[in-house]
Amino acid sequence: MNVLARVAWAWTRSERLSRGASSIGTGGGGTIYEYRVAALDLVSLLCGVAVPGLEVAPNELRLQQGSEFPLDDIVALSRQSSFQLVVERQVKRTLEIAPSSEPWRKTMRQCLQSLESFGDEIDSGRHRLGITASGPHKGLELLQSLAAYAAAQNSLDGLLRQLPNVGQDHHRLWKYLVDTISDLLPEGGVVTPGRESAELSAFRIARCLVVEIEPAEQMSPRYPYLCSLLEDRVLQTGAKHDSAAVYRMVEELAQEWGPRAGAVDAAMLRGRLQARGVALRGDPSSRGRVASHRVRAVKNLEPSDALRLEVHPSFDAEIHSGALTLPTYIDRPASLDDELRRQVAGAANGSRMVMVVGGSSTGKTRSCWEAVRAELPDWRIVHPLTPERPAALMSALQEGALEPRTVLWLNEANLYLLVKDYAAQASASLQALLTDPQRGPVLVLGTIWPDFWDKLTEHTFEGCDMETGMGAVHHLADLAVTVRMPTTFTSRDLARSASVIDSDARLQLARSRAVSGRITQFLAGAPILWSRYEQSTGAARAILHAAMDARRCGHGPLLSEDFLRVAAEGYIDDATWHALDEDWFDVHLAKLLKPIRQLPGPLSRFRPRPDEQNPVSRLYQLADYLHERSRATREKEDPAPSLWAAASAHSHTDTDVRELAQAARRMGAVSCELLYLKSAARGDVDVLQWFIRRLMKLSRFERAEELIEKYCLDGLLLGELSAAMGLAGRFKDAERLARRAYGVSRDRNGARNLAHKLLALGMHRPAERIYSWLVETGDPVAARWLTKHHEARGEGATAERLARTALAQYGDPSAALLLAQLRVTAGELDDADRLCRIAASHGHADVLVASARERLNHRDFATALCLYRAAATENHPKALEWMSWRCEGQGHHQSAEDLAHAAAAAGNSHALHGLAHLRFFHGRRHDAERLNRAAAQVGSELARQWLIRSGISTS
Repeated sequence: MNVLARVAWAWTRSERLSRGASSIGTGGGGTIYEYRVAALDLVSLLCGVAVPGLEVAPNELRLQQGSEFPLDDIVALSRQSSFQLVVERQVKRTLEIAPSSEPWRKTMRQCLQSLESFGDEIDSGRHRLGITASGPHKGLELLQSLAAYAAAQNSLDGLLRQLPNVGQDHHRLWKYLVDTISDLLPEGGVVTPGRESAELSAFRIARCLVVEIEPAEQMSPRYPYLCSLLEDRVLQTGAKHDSAAVYRMVEELAQEWGPRAGAVDAAMLRGRLQARGVALRGDPSSRGRVASHRVRAVKNLEPSDALRLEVHPSFDAEIHSGALTLPTYIDRPASLDDELRRQVAGAANGSRMVMVVGGSSTGKTRSCWEAVRAELPDWRIVHPLTPERPAALMSALQEGALEPRTVLWLNEANLYLLVKDYAAQASASLQALLTDPQRGPVLVLGTIWPDFWDKLTEHTFEGCDMETGMGAVHHLADLAVTVRMPTTFTSRDLARSASVIDSDARLQLARSRAVSGRITQFLAGAPILWSRYEQSTGAARAILHAAMDARRCGHGPLLSEDFLRVAAEGYIDDATWHALDEDWFDVHLAKLLKPIRQLPGPLSRFRPRPDEQNPVSRLYQLADYLHERSRATREKEDPAPSLWAAASAHSHTDTDVRELAQAARRMGAVSCELLYLKSAARGDVDVLQWFIRRLMKLSRFERAEELIEKYCLDGLLLGELSAAMGLAGRFKDAERLARRAYGVSRDRNGARNLAHKLLALGMHRPAERIYSWLVETGDPVAARWLTKHHEARGEGATAERLARTALAQYGDPSAALLLAQLRVTAGELDDADRLCRIAASHGHADVLVASARERLNHRDFATALCLYRAAATENHPKALEWMSWRCEGQGHHQSAEDLAHAAAAAGNSHALHGLAHLRFFHGRRHDAERLNRAAAQVGSELARQWLIRSGISTS
């Protein structure tokens, strides 16, 4: 193909793709193969389904993160309660498994590096290695099969005993794998690796290896299923973008992000799609009740408004005064107060986000209050608060409440930016607000505790299963200016502010009694609050523990009375429970609500304003200081089961239900099925999928099947359930579910795993039945096995019929090529030639050439000749070249020259140059010059350079 033809072809193809389906659906060449494969996994992430190598849906994907994972093209992670599941995959358009293949050796080198870095996780099954390529099919399918055999064995000895029974090809592949590992081990510091060491490393790699064959020029088998999931789960009904269009967008994002993407999660992906105008199901903006956000002029704020903006009240030095005034403000050092006020004032020159970072009751909110009133008196202020903070924020952003010259007040910013269902969209919307000059100037002013700020800024952190679009949150955090709030006042600070302190009795008392300069904590009653908690007993302490555990598990700040009542019951021991009166909850709740010196108690009542919706049950808040302290003091305590019961029945918002369900999942709780079901009904299907898989591990198969059927999850789970039942020996049920899984989602993994298990147990007849059914579905793996099975039993006609059916109906030549190889081994060369020619005539000449190279590497010259000869009949340029060289070696010089010219006409000018090289080597210089001239005329640069070096004109 000349340059103009190639340009025209590329333009035509890009035009077709711009109008039609995804490039991976049609086999387009516009997107790099690696990113096309990444798009498949990104759509799986978006739909909440598993990716190759993971039994659960991933939480995030990482693209080209070589600094941490050796197999770095695509890394899928799923965080569990105390560990994470990982599959790292290398993607190659073609991966030839051969001694001369440097990509193969490089991939195995990377596998060894992973084995060294993650050996314990790999051996425990939590970390897997993957290879994705488009071909050659035969080698990849053999590797796929060998990995399945290795995974079914518990030890190297078990695999070595199994290998003689699985065929010569597998044995040869194993030998080459071990030889490759043996060659590479010295690079890792093993001076003289023994055979046993190399075999053990090869076994450890093989048993965790996931081999995926993803076509480069044809429709991906996963594409139709993922498009249907996009329609069913992700896109809003009647949306203007169909699944194919959204799939193309994801492909574009994969290529746009490339190695710069870092960690990508579902919410980050949703945010990018929403920015492109895609209407997605479950958008936070379309759920829940109407949000309330008050807009006030800053200059009209009264001191009492500080409490509405969540400035902590101070104790009253005069016990019976009833005053709720703020104490006089003690200026912080210039490095803090002056910097904060400078940043606040700077918002008038351009939108910005300022985040004040400090612990509870350190004076963050009060400092913000003073700065805004001093620097922006003519601005407006918006405080999104009810019915739940993130929903109120989204309402304010979308309803035009944030006009220019507005302060967006985000006290406890984590309650807006670290909530699973809202984080990505809220962060993306805030970023759009801050970077759009037409909407400014605005000031986003927030406060946050240090550990929450770390989650906003760190790109990886352990123990979190939020799946909240942290990528979008990180980008927003990068825009923020931070001001760090110190925990204490120094003696120098207090001396500088002596006159201010002397003017207020509360400040005087705080100066004399506060420990280590913790003035603001003392004023907010922190010591008193902690003392009241430590002195609480019985039911009162149970109520506090229920509130503390609910907050640290992700429940929002508003806890309903019914929630506290039900949750507290599980924290009361039997002796105390039997001694309680009927009104125990009301009595002890009243004690916890009782203020001291005008300071709220450990719990305080939340009372909606007249224009806000009244809740069904009274709402209460746990004191911030107790919440912060309890996150550390109760970190290792397991919540009582009553907490999950309360969550399922009495959580204040849908978000609270989902957050507590995720917490229960992280802790591995199984006895809270109702909570998982309610969470799924509110949009979090992933947690229900986890619960079903947990039931499978506990062998509660019937209940798992009931949930799958009732909630219409997907065929992948049915396939997993089928495999689990097969491992448990329930083969009839396993087969029934495997067939149903294929009917629902075309998933064959359950049936394949079952067939492998039956073979390992020597149950060939039922395995044959399952493989026969798989063949009817177009499964190439089953077609190869069944073809080989019938050929070994002397049923050649049946074997050939299967191979030809797979070729004609399903477009898969691998069974026919396997049969051809078996017949070469049996000496039936004419039959082998015939089968290879049939495969070539169906458009699989490329596959024949790749398979021929593989057979040559295994010194199987007879099979390679059949393959090359058949491909040459279809004018395959490489096959013609090889046949030319073979004829030359046999002395058929004219035939060799004719084949070389045919190869050149098919686009392989190197065939003529190669033949010229052979003749020059044998002293036939005149022929070499003539052939190189012909090669140069059809575009061979090597031939042209040879002529120049020889002093021969190229014209």
